[in-house]
Amino acid sequence: MHLYEINTEILRLTDQIDFDPETGEILCDIEELETQIKALQMEKKSILTWLAKLVLNIRSESSALKAEESRLKARCERLDKKEERIMRILDRECAGEKTDLDVATVSYRKTSHVEVSDAVKAVRWLKRNKLLNCFRVPAPEVAKAEVKKLINAGTKVPGCAVVDDYSCSLK
Repeated sequence: MHLYEINTEILRLTDQIDFDPETGEILCDIEELETQIKALQMEKKSILTWLAKLVLNIRSESSALKAEESRLKARCERLDKKEERIMRILDRECAGEKTDLDVATVSYRKTSHVEVSDAVKAVRWLKRNKLLNCFRVPAPEVAKAEVKKLINAGTKVPGCAVVDDYSCSLK
């Protein structure tokens, strides 16, 4: 029997209790109704106990999964750091030259990024020249992608320069 059916049945049984309005005397077999209601309440308690155990089990499993997730995240971070160290060794030893290693190739591609040496000076100049999309308002910060477009177009932005660099990749 389902929980909602038990509740409905208990209500139905309590509605069957009939009494004399003048004397208040109960006119039905109250002991039989009481026995049936107690049996339903026991079944209801059994279902509620099962649901409580289910919730505790779910909490326990969720907690175990969260612990496993943090363990795996820490392991992943260690592996990422190890990869970075080994890639630095490969980069150092290949000295910027494409190297075929049979199982993989160490190659290089040219990259560039904006390096901001004086953010205050750059933001002041960008504001003066009404280039509002080149910095962020809450805490003025140079929007490097936008400033890079300006510099590449030939505009000199004080406190900023495009720095050519190389990134190493393994495929």
